[in-house]
Amino acid sequence: MIKRFFSIFFLIVLFGFTSYGQYMLEVRDSQSDELLQGVTLSGVARYDLLPAGMVRVPEGQIDQADSLIIFRHGYATRILHKPFPKSPAVVYMSRLSQSLDEVIVAVDQSARAWRKAPSSIAYRESDDLLAHHEPVLSSQLNALPGVYMQSGTNNTNRLTIRGVGSRTPYSSNRIRAYLGEFPLTDGNGVTVLEDLPPGIMESVEVLKGPAATLYGSGLGGVVKINPRSFADHEPGARLITQAGSFGRRMLGVGGMVKNELFAAQGYASVFHSNGFRENNRYERQSFYFDAQQKVAQTTFSLMMLYTGLYGEIPSSLSEADYQNQPHTAADNWKAVQGYEQYDRVGVNLQARTLLGDRFRNRITVNLWHNDPYEVRPFNILDEESHAAGITNRLKYYAGNWQMTLSGHVTRENYQWATYEVVEQEQGALINEMTDRKLHANAGLLVQWQPFDKLIARAGLSLNHTQYRLKDLQAPGATFERYRFEPVWSPSAGINYEPWKELNLFAAVSYGFSPPSLEETLMPDGVVNTGLQPEKGLMAEVGARWRYRKLLRLSATVYAMEITDMLVTRRLAEDQFMGINAGKVRHGGVEVQAVVRPLSFLNNPAADLTLTSTLAHSVNRFVAFTDQGNNYAGNHLPGIPEYNWYNMLHMELFGRYTLHLDHRTAGRQYMTDDNTLTYNGHQLTNLSLSVRIGKSHQPHVVLTTGVRNLFDSHYAAMLLINAPSFGGSAPRYYYPGAPRNGYVSLRFNL
Repeated sequence: MIKRFFSIFFLIVLFGFTSYGQYMLEVRDSQSDELLQGVTLSGVARYDLLPAGMVRVPEGQIDQADSLIIFRHGYATRILHKPFPKSPAVVYMSRLSQSLDEVIVAVDQSARAWRKAPSSIAYRESDDLLAHHEPVLSSQLNALPGVYMQSGTNNTNRLTIRGVGSRTPYSSNRIRAYLGEFPLTDGNGVTVLEDLPPGIMESVEVLKGPAATLYGSGLGGVVKINPRSFADHEPGARLITQAGSFGRRMLGVGGMVKNELFAAQGYASVFHSNGFRENNRYERQSFYFDAQQKVAQTTFSLMMLYTGLYGEIPSSLSEADYQNQPHTAADNWKAVQGYEQYDRVGVNLQARTLLGDRFRNRITVNLWHNDPYEVRPFNILDEESHAAGITNRLKYYAGNWQMTLSGHVTRENYQWATYEVVEQEQGALINEMTDRKLHANAGLLVQWQPFDKLIARAGLSLNHTQYRLKDLQAPGATFERYRFEPVWSPSAGINYEPWKELNLFAAVSYGFSPPSLEETLMPDGVVNTGLQPEKGLMAEVGARWRYRKLLRLSATVYAMEITDMLVTRRLAEDQFMGINAGKVRHGGVEVQAVVRPLSFLNNPAADLTLTSTLAHSVNRFVAFTDQGNNYAGNHLPGIPEYNWYNMLHMELFGRYTLHLDHRTAGRQYMTDDNTLTYNGHQLTNLSLSVRIGKSHQPHVVLTTGVRNLFDSHYAAMLLINAPSFGGSAPRYYYPGAPRNGYVSLRFNL
């Protein structure tokens, strides 16, 4: 299979070297890297817009032209002067700051403007998302409607989208995530966003629900983090340093070089925090490298990401400790000085090729390795995994049609062992096992635009998962094969624009999420072959409306029904297993409003943006009986009934920035029987920054801020159905950090 893959790879690349004999121009979005359609040119009398998005200018026209002026609605005009870049030339266009409606989203593979997307997509630029200089991308995601991130510590987080994933105890599951095209979700379905250095991020896109035909399984949806683009940043170096409460300190160094055909950037950072709790130290070293080279019709790219992490684990607290001494660690975790550490490294290779007028191909190879080690009160877990994945996406353009054919295969080897804990040291071996996983996905996505105001999309994917498990302690043991039945996942959506200011959309999709290996294993190490993947059907309708530059409104109503929902049953402090929880229903409404009250003044001295997002949901068990208890009709625990986020962002004279936001999380249940509730909380954050020097020259940006401005006492994360063992009180609460401040300096050279 590998030989066949590389043969196809080189044929595609060599075919892509074909010269057209005319001047060819690629006009791309600077953030998503997608080809922009609907561009216009000035400076030549004649040009052709090809179906794949290329612009073709006859040689005689380009020889006579002194300059080329490129226009596209919602983007800053680009002017090319003689001598023009060598054909085929690539021109990146930057979105105007007030034109979020026109940003080209890439997470749904549609290469369409956000307002024309036929499904629900949340978008946020890193300048807003990371305005308070948080060291990890975690609770800031709560600014996106329908997204809820709980953050017990820097290295203990749980991400849910529309309530999906709320039953995973200590991590994020049922969601796929990517840094560009590099996967951040492992073979067990666990997604890690929190150890990415914020300094490499440009924007975040979230596709909600199982509408991601080309990404395989994931009932919750897809999170796509776009790294810093080469087009929107000038060559040079930058230095970022930060100091703050609880011994926080960070140092980051980065730089970029580029020319007509080549571009490269790198970023390295170190971060340290003592934490506000006992046994709460956190240290992270990160290195990121990204480069691309244009060769004829093919753009080659290389991305590398390394993370070295050490994070102590204070764990959750009982209600008494949470209320009276939230700075303490759980006694058993403090006694063994529990922690986790790992080295994670990944490499992403990609070739993006234009094949004639109608075809585009993108082939990606991912390699990654992870070596976690975790000390816990009940045992020590030593893991190692390495994996390789191949993805190919071929796009075809024909008139009003776009078709994308996708294929993906991932192979992962995962080995783990548990040891006794003897006076905080590793003791005797308890068990040792190895697992080899294979995930395969094939998909077809078809888009049809019969006229400018209507876009229809339909997709179908086939997903297959199998694994082989071996007990390395059993004499003469061989690999036992397990598999889930292949699952077909169809989706369809439509976007209609009745008039220029309004877009209406509707979508329906069906998806699934297979159980992780941890959920599949019984306490005795035997695989529960009766465990079924979660399967869900989602429908949504929505509208996006805008009034000039002043106001933008979007609203979505959705409903999702999930069968065989996976929940965790805790059997002992060190034993838990997955079970299928019957049928559940998720439903809700998401609203976002963005107001720019000073936009009509057209005054560059001041710019004010007010943003408000509200997500309200009702999530209930339809049929679920566990150990003789019938929970039908109860609310699902771990999901706030609403999230309300408000933000004020003001810029003065292009130098001074004020960012103030406030978030309210509503009540949520903590147990399946709904007898215990958490009443929710409110948080306010404030930051102020000033730029010293001109933006297009070497300058310094000084930022200071306060998180949790009013010193709220709140739970940053909850442990659902927390158990009680040995007569101790159940530990439901991860306390959030009290009021804390920071100062940051960024040098752009």
